[in-house]
Amino acid sequence: MISYAYYNGNFGKRNEISIPLSDRSIFFGDAVYDAAIGSYDRILWESEHIDRLLINAKRLGIEHEYTKAFLSELLREIAVKSMIKCYFLYFQLSRSSNMRIHSANNCKANLLITIDPITIEKRPKPLRLITAKDLRYGYCDIKTVNLLPAVLASTKAEKADCDEAVFVKDGFVTECAKSNISIINQGRIITHPKNSKILPGITREHLLSMCKEMSFTIEERPFTIDEMLRADEILVTSTTKLCRTVGYIDGTSVGGKDTHFAEMICQKMYKEFADFCKI
Repeated sequence: MISYAYYNGNFGKRNEISIPLSDRSIFFGDAVYDAAIGSYDRILWESEHIDRLLINAKRLGIEHEYTKAFLSELLREIAVKSMIKCYFLYFQLSRSSNMRIHSANNCKANLLITIDPITIEKRPKPLRLITAKDLRYGYCDIKTVNLLPAVLASTKAEKADCDEAVFVKDGFVTECAKSNISIINQGRIITHPKNSKILPGITREHLLSMCKEMSFTIEERPFTIDEMLRADEILVTSTTKLCRTVGYIDGTSVGGKDTHFAEMICQKMYKEFADFCKI
């Protein structure tokens, strides 16, 4: 098992790949990225992750020569080379390499890919969360590398011995620092609508699709901190967490009122991953 990396046509071990200082991701955070999990040559929801990367690059005007087919083949090649049973695959497009000038026209994009082992637990413990003020800017729906608010909130959560931070803006819950969040009340799934305030999570979409198949009511609307704290259950979804329940927020016990429903959803999500990857 070797963790390979790729940068602009160069393959190598992770510690052998270097990025030039002229890469605009370094000085400006001028890059978009995406990430997926998988096993050997199987990448979960690969098409959706690549689509999101390409759509976000287009929205920011990052011009490049990479097609979906090329990226798909390249990601799979790196996964096969690494021979990792269960992995986290990261891929990033930065606008260019040139002098440190704010404007960037007629530049060639850079492509970076890394792969690392990861553990996906079948029956993990409920998460412990803290709340944090949402200080992000107006492009939350684009997966850029400008992650300072998420870094600060995640650091705050770790210092408090918590797993994740919940962003709150004007009294309403938006999402978490590294994931989406939904609540369950009386058999209904309530989640923030897709707009510029949240990242349109791919795992979130699969959660909603799964709930529709099971004939559960879905409400895409903002919800307050108080509504979250009083919810029957709270679910956190992300690429690496899949679907997890929440046990504590700011040190207060939450959820636990519809554990059968919540557990059923979490296990169904894990089974989709395990069946696809043949784990």
